[in-house]
Amino acid sequence: MAVRVGKAAHRKGPRRPLGVGAKATWDHDRQVWCEGDYWFDEAASVRAVAFFPEHLCFTKGEWAGKPFHLEDWQANDIVRPIFGWKRPDGTRRYRRVYVWVPRKNGKTELAAGIALLILLGDGELGGEVYSIASHEGQARLVFGQAATMVGKSLTLSNDLVSLKSSIYCPALNASFKPLSGKAEGKHGFSASGLIGDEIHEWTSGDLYQFVHDSEDARRQPLEFLISTAGKKGTYGEEVWDECQKILDGTYEDPETLVVVYAADPDDDWHSEKTWRKANPNLGVSKKLDTMRTNARRARQLPRLENHFKNYHLNIWTEQAVRWLPIDATDDEGKKFGWDHCIGPVPWKELPEHLKGKRCFGGLDLSSTTDLSALVWFFPVQSGLQIPCFVARFFKPADLVKEHSKRDKLPYEQWARDGALITTPGNVVDYAFIRKQIFEDAERFKIAHVGNSKREAHEGGLAIDRWNATETAVKLEQEGIPVVLFGQGFASMSAPAKELERLVLCNGFHHGGHPIFRRHAQVVAVETDAAENIKPAKNKSTERIDGIVAACEALGIASKDEGGDGPSVYRQRGIKAL
Repeated sequence: MAVRVGKAAHRKGPRRPLGVGAKATWDHDRQVWCEGDYWFDEAASVRAVAFFPEHLCFTKGEWAGKPFHLEDWQANDIVRPIFGWKRPDGTRRYRRVYVWVPRKNGKTELAAGIALLILLGDGELGGEVYSIASHEGQARLVFGQAATMVGKSLTLSNDLVSLKSSIYCPALNASFKPLSGKAEGKHGFSASGLIGDEIHEWTSGDLYQFVHDSEDARRQPLEFLISTAGKKGTYGEEVWDECQKILDGTYEDPETLVVVYAADPDDDWHSEKTWRKANPNLGVSKKLDTMRTNARRARQLPRLENHFKNYHLNIWTEQAVRWLPIDATDDEGKKFGWDHCIGPVPWKELPEHLKGKRCFGGLDLSSTTDLSALVWFFPVQSGLQIPCFVARFFKPADLVKEHSKRDKLPYEQWARDGALITTPGNVVDYAFIRKQIFEDAERFKIAHVGNSKREAHEGGLAIDRWNATETAVKLEQEGIPVVLFGQGFASMSAPAKELERLVLCNGFHHGGHPIFRRHAQVVAVETDAAENIKPAKNKSTERIDGIVAACEALGIASKDEGGDGPSVYRQRGIKAL
């Protein structure tokens, strides 16, 4: 549920100003709102809000150069409570503030403005304000916005000096600096303010804890931590859970302010009402048309659904999500997806149909007893106008019946139909699989990647590095060009996005192979912070070897310069959505 500070019901006494919490009561003697020992300084809250348009301007987009007038939600839910609530000694009540809000709601500029307000407004001699994040580029985002604000401000430019790595206030000997990396090696800090950006990307809280522990000597340090939602099972989710416990009263922490703008997990994520619930700046900095476009793409491509929920609705999601559309319809009524890429030639006839054609392979071997996959990718070439995949799957013959019951899949029927090739015995027979590769090498033209002699050693058959060294060596000895292929984001993201593109545009044929289809149906995909993707073996509900092998084949094909003229991949690079 979206928590909005200060939207409380009216109580007895003077009208409750915005920014005053629901539990506050009016103190007639002191003429202030109170909550226990804490009291609300209306004048201080007004000065804090006024600081933004009086001294700051927007730095980007259609508002660049215009005075930074806070939106109502920024002023009343965040700035007024932070700077208005006081302790009995007159210092700020809140020492830590968490704001969870989706992207493009103006959070970076708000954080930059608050950093400058801490630096100057507190008048702290030798003040040290830091912007921290998981990597330098992210830490410098807030710092860079603040530096631009200083440069455009007629008043602040007289008091502050913007340097490459700090904003310095000579009169106070105070500074604002970006900080990233590990806590080790960073000593002598005495932080008076901390801006933490994109907590969902933090791998741990080590750097935050280091800066936090350095605040002990300060009179009223302030931590302003702002983020969107991310993936479950991460450090960011731990922080989110702590915030939820503060909100529901499980944790008693009167010094921490938590403000959340988010949809509930069971809300209709297609609904514009839900979008408005989670995005207080929708229609201002966040455009409704763009939101509609993002939602439409997420409906068409399953893996983007979680991205939409994370970054546009502030909903935490699983690390891996269902990936490839099987049978989908776009806004114009056009059908697309795996089932619309079958093509005119059935899978049983594809090998003969593609005889003599140039191809690249991907081999995904199981450990000892499970499914192995061999997939050949045939790019566009003379006599082939649309790319094709030929898929082959292997399982020990003695385990087919047992695994049919275990996995509740028709392995026996697939074996009878020829879709599943059974190898002798009860363990994977790698020699049998190599024999199939040799037969395919006689039928197809396995490519040697590259045209030059220098690149002649690069292979046209990609094999997962794990458990494949012996197989790779024996294939090489028989003249099959092999390359060991990594399974991390660096190796798999580009070919995975190319496979995704081909599925979305019905841009290839696979003949309708039933096991290949099943793997496309159940494959999940993982996404990292840089929005790289890869098939997730450990997150998918069943085996996905065919999709992994297909990505490997596409990955090795992307390096090609040979064949019938320059590779389309070399000309344009692998195209990502």
